[in-house]
Amino acid sequence: MKSIFFSCIVLLGFVCELSAQEVMDGDYIIREEDVLSVSVRDEPEYTVKDRPVRMDGKIPVPMIGEIYVNGKTVKQLEAEITEKLKVFVREPIVQVFVEKTPSYRVTISGNVGRPGDYALTSPTTVLQVLNSAGGPTASAKVKKIIIVRTVNGRDMHFPFNYKEVLQGKNLRQNIQLQNRDLILVP
Repeated sequence: MKSIFFSCIVLLGFVCELSAQEVMDGDYIIREEDVLSVSVRDEPEYTVKDRPVRMDGKIPVPMIGEIYVNGKTVKQLEAEITEKLKVFVREPIVQVFVEKTPSYRVTISGNVGRPGDYALTSPTTVLQVLNSAGGPTASAKVKKIIIVRTVNGRDMHFPFNYKEVLQGKNLRQNIQLQNRDLILVP
């Protein structure tokens, strides 16, 4: 029994690490007030450090000027900057780093150890927040968890099967949370 518990803890740590790394590797969606750095290999004059995304959704980049970044993924922004720098640099290698994100709130309701509102300051997945909330209780229906997200006034529902994710299956459902998401644990 102890070895099964230990295996679950190790797997859980791996899943959380994988998801957080996946988010930071390019799937993170940039938003206002994020703080970004842009690095261009072997071209320090094009490097930008600790630039907050302004309210108009833009950041300044040397030689290129203002770039609209709000709503783009890190990968999309890297590709756009790479393309624009080709006028000045032969085969630029661009990396975008999210140095800091503003806090945002998610709510966990239902059968978890500590339901309530949680302030998040970095990209966070469903599994990470559920674990911060003490995990599902023994009576929780862990295969029927729902994430509710309001987009343009309409509610979108994302199913989450806690058991599958712990087993390393169907990891795509372990989505990155956004401001005001609601996690319902029946």
